Amino acid sequence: MDNGDRAIKPGGVEFSPREIEFFASVMLHGTTTKAADALDVTQPAVSKTLQLLAEKAGFQLFRISRQRLVPTPEAHMLYAEVQRVFESARAISRAAQEIRELRSGRLNICALPAFGVTLLPSIIAEFARQHPTVSIAMDIRSSTTVIQRASRNQLDIGIAATSAEEIPSVSRRVLVDTEPVCVMPAGHVLARKDVVSPEDLHGLDFISMGSGDPMRRQLDALCEASQVRRNLKVEVALSSACLSLVASGAGVAIVDRLSAWMARDRQIEIRRFLPKLEVRLSVYRPWGVIASTASDAFHDLLIHSSRTYMKEVDDGIEGLIAG
Repeated sequence: MDNGDRAIKPGGVEFSPREIEFFASVMLHGTTTKAADALDVTQPAVSKTLQLLAEKAGFQLFRISRQRLVPTPEAHMLYAEVQRVFESARAISRAAQEIRELRSGRLNICALPAFGVTLLPSIIAEFARQHPTVSIAMDIRSSTTVIQRASRNQLDIGIAATSAEEIPSVSRRVLVDTEPVCVMPAGHVLARKDVVSPEDLHGLDFISMGSGDPMRRQLDALCEASQVRRNLKVEVALSSACLSLVASGAGVAIVDRLSAWMARDRQIEIRRFLPKLEVRLSVYRPWGVIASTASDAFHDLLIHSSRTYMKEVDDGIEGLIAG
């Protein structure tokens, strides 16, 4: 007999799962005929299996009284053990179903601030509505930290500014482009323009992102090449802080268009900026790790929702400028 077919070992003998199933069906239905109907087998097959079981067990399982099968006390004891085995099997089946249907599990998501405090919360909320028993942890970190965590298998999904460096320990998929725009206080002189260039920033009070920001490095290089001298009033680490300062009248800024669009109802104006600065976001995941069903489902929703929304952002900004 194959070891993979062996389940219970009372007294050193081994019963196959099929034999246990026959025994349980007779205990449940009370007769070999009804058990055979439930199992879709013949009644003699059930009787033969019961006889084999009794021989293996070394004790009588049923007595015949008034042409009815009556379980012995030993049969009841054995059946109690069988029920525990069946319940364990049902629990495993339920767990598999819950995993398959995303009714359990945990997701660890980490994103850079420009995405994590703008679009990501609404995507997580939508996923949570669809899969209410999946536990989600969200963290906001710099792009460098997000990528490091992905490389160390410390997260399921990471969203970061695309790194030019190829990192073997992570997998990367492009999420969206969110090219920067120029933002200025409502009524600012630059609002008369549809497109702002580096030369237009000369001599203006300017709110700048931190020196480590990839967009900041691109902008600094452009201004230096054009001999543009901005009046760098304030330097901030977050796009949201940058936009708050602009709305308060502290100066103009160049920020990613997603953050700008999210702040469009504040006292700011949004204009295209040329030449284009490249800000591309990517999804980072640990390399060589089998992703959970929940992680794959969130990844698909993230890609679809982000790209759909960024199309709305692009159209909306064009509408604001045209209006």
